[in-house]
Amino acid sequence: MAFAARMAFDAAGAKDIRIVTVNGTDEALAALKDGRFAATVSNSAADTGELAIENAVSLLRGEKADKVDKTRARLVTGDNADTAPLYCPVDDY
Repeated sequence: MAFAARMAFDAAGAKDIRIVTVNGTDEALAALKDGRFAATVSNSAADTGELAIENAVSLLRGEKADKVDKTRARLVTGDNADTAPLYCPVDDY
């Protein structure tokens, strides 16, 4: 959707529009680096899974765990795109 929005704004001559995405794919990270997108907000599935396991283990141990918890979110820009968590990692089998 972000790529279509970028194309529509460009076609309309609206070059100063800054696009912010969520959980960028490899193509979106490349667009961050070359300036087509301004940023992406990343909350990786790995972080969410890790938090879920930590909470489940706490409950199994009889410890307290929040009923509602928050996955860490990161702002990724062209400057730190190389550190972005993989959105759709490919397993090497």
